[in-house]
Amino acid sequence: MRSRSEIPSLGDGTDQQQLLTPAFLLLTVSGFFALAGFSSTLPLVPRYVDGVLSGSKVEIGLALGIFSISAVFARPMVGRLGDERGRRFIIIWGTALTALTVAAHALASSIWLIYLVRLAMGATQGAFFVGTATMVNDLAPPERRGEATNYFSVAVYGGMAIGPLMGETVQKAAGFGWAFAAGGGSLLLAAALATLLPNDRPAAPAVTDTELEPAKRILLHPAAILPGLILMGGLVTFTALNGFMPLYVEELDLGSAGPILLVYGLLVLVMRIAGSKAPDRFGTLRMSLVSLVGQAAGMFVMGWWASQFGLYAGAAVLAIGGSFLYPTLLTAAIYGVPDNERARAVSTFSLAFELSSGLGGPILGLSASTWGTSASFYAAAIAAMLSVPLLLYWAATKPHALIPAR
Repeated sequence: MRSRSEIPSLGDGTDQQQLLTPAFLLLTVSGFFALAGFSSTLPLVPRYVDGVLSGSKVEIGLALGIFSISAVFARPMVGRLGDERGRRFIIIWGTALTALTVAAHALASSIWLIYLVRLAMGATQGAFFVGTATMVNDLAPPERRGEATNYFSVAVYGGMAIGPLMGETVQKAAGFGWAFAAGGGSLLLAAALATLLPNDRPAAPAVTDTELEPAKRILLHPAAILPGLILMGGLVTFTALNGFMPLYVEELDLGSAGPILLVYGLLVLVMRIAGSKAPDRFGTLRMSLVSLVGQAAGMFVMGWWASQFGLYAGAAVLAIGGSFLYPTLLTAAIYGVPDNERARAVSTFSLAFELSSGLGGPILGLSASTWGTSASFYAAAIAAMLSVPLLLYWAATKPHALIPAR
């Protein structure tokens, strides 16, 4: 295994203790446009399946989650590719290919074709996330990685706040075709900006499988499995918010879901920036526990309080309570992981995104079909609370793997 000194620097000659370097800021801007393009499909897919393809709520849930099937198989290989070819390589190509799949949504004329498009998107979209999340932690000083992840959330949640509103606005003004094309265009812009990132391809040739220990040949990184499973339960709330809340708003004739999603995204941004040092300061256990309970509470409020004010209140509780789950668990997932294994750890951890929608989407759809759309919010709240025992088990059996409170 190569030592830390043999891993090439991803910086541009600036002090390594400096966090907001030009490379970090460029990565953040690229991330904003990528997440805006990707998230623009979130309110569009349920409406497209429901209104254009005349699909059921179960089929809506499958369309939201089916991309996770291909992503689960592709993402571990993406992680290894990121360690061998560099983070910039997978960011550029993954984002460009995802742009094509997003635009191709408009060509799906049947349920089965939308499923195929979603599967294609699942195989490509993980590359951007793995590349950017790994590069953020490469660029940050080790003791400030939680803070760096929070600052990068300006891109993640800024894009995810603007994206659904962009998709919904363009769709209402010009139709689904232009809405999906706008999402693809935003992703292409992100790929173009990523070409300006520092070239981080390893200078030394990658080690061969015969040189690796048996554990290193496994595509999943063991350090990231437990934090990824905990994140998975919390992320089901995100599937409910973006996949079923727009339908709920239409059923209750409460206007548009876009402003509610915008408020949610902006509140997360405020919390992440104001509390940027919280994951490093308070540690994994405290921050994760607060976040999971907050997410469950927000989902319960949205399901119980069937009004526009109730949806805004639920989204606010969800944002304020659950803001720090992802940066806290990501920091723990790469805690002590060598540089040349970090992309594999991030790819293992980020499988939670695919599994949460792939498993959670159909369950939420079945709940909505059986007991009404509000039941999808209660199901998401239960999923978040199911992660609490797993978090406590992790803290009890592997306390050395958690970031300690400082």
